[in-house]
Amino acid sequence: MESMTGFGQGVYQSDTFQIVCLAKSINHRFLEVYTKLPKRYALLEDRIRREVSERFGRGRVEVQIKYYGFAKGLKEIYLDLELAKKLKTALEILQSELEFEEPLTFQDFLYFRDYLTLEEREEDVEVLWEEVFPALDSALRNLKECRIKEGERLKERILSYFHELKGILDKISTLKEDVKRENIEKAKARIESYLLELTGGKLDPARLYQEVAILLDRLDITEEVDRLKVHLTHFEETLGEPNSGKKLDFLLQEMHREITTLANKAQNAHLSLLAVSAKDLLEKIREQVQNLV
Repeated sequence: MESMTGFGQGVYQSDTFQIVCLAKSINHRFLEVYTKLPKRYALLEDRIRREVSERFGRGRVEVQIKYYGFAKGLKEIYLDLELAKKLKTALEILQSELEFEEPLTFQDFLYFRDYLTLEEREEDVEVLWEEVFPALDSALRNLKECRIKEGERLKERILSYFHELKGILDKISTLKEDVKRENIEKAKARIESYLLELTGGKLDPARLYQEVAILLDRLDITEEVDRLKVHLTHFEETLGEPNSGKKLDFLLQEMHREITTLANKAQNAHLSLLAVSAKDLLEKIREQVQNLV
């Protein structure tokens, strides 16, 4: 059982720099991955997304990389020796032609900087990944552990509400026959009155029981109670399955529908109060289930 909410952190320390990776997740219907990376590691965005996708099924996962210090050899000096030689020859010719007495110095070369450039060295993606992965791996592992621990806490709360719900269903099941008898009596009284009015005081027993049978089909809650028991059993079994959040949410919707139908059909004050309590518990369970993967 895994929750969609959690937090994890990982650190990679070298001689000259430190990488800190923060990973957090919140609820979402599907998996969404967001990254916040330093410019140096922008090339790794797709790899980071794939790594998260392989480890998590649902939730909005945010990965942030922080970079402290500096890495060796980030810049390289590229010297165009051929151009420098030509420049030196040109300066010597210029010195000779103009009869300069002072010798050439390095400062003379600095007036012509085109032959000397400072460029960013193209980074090796594999080297960057080796720097980032240890911190990322640690952060995602911690996030997974956090989500599992939170999932177990959610499961405990769900089971607590679930057992209360089963207790209410047992009470509803106990009341079922009483409600049925009560509804039969009410239906007979209404139908007798209705038929007597239509026949001018002469009651037709066959017609009476036909009307009662029709009403009983509408007022008997046995079918709803039986379906609720099946849903509860299925819910308890599904609760132990991985990545069951969506399925559990669907089962809760079905149970809510059955309880609503049951309360409407029963037309019994005591049972209606039990149905309200059952709906309240279903809503509490649903709040927890919506956090599950």
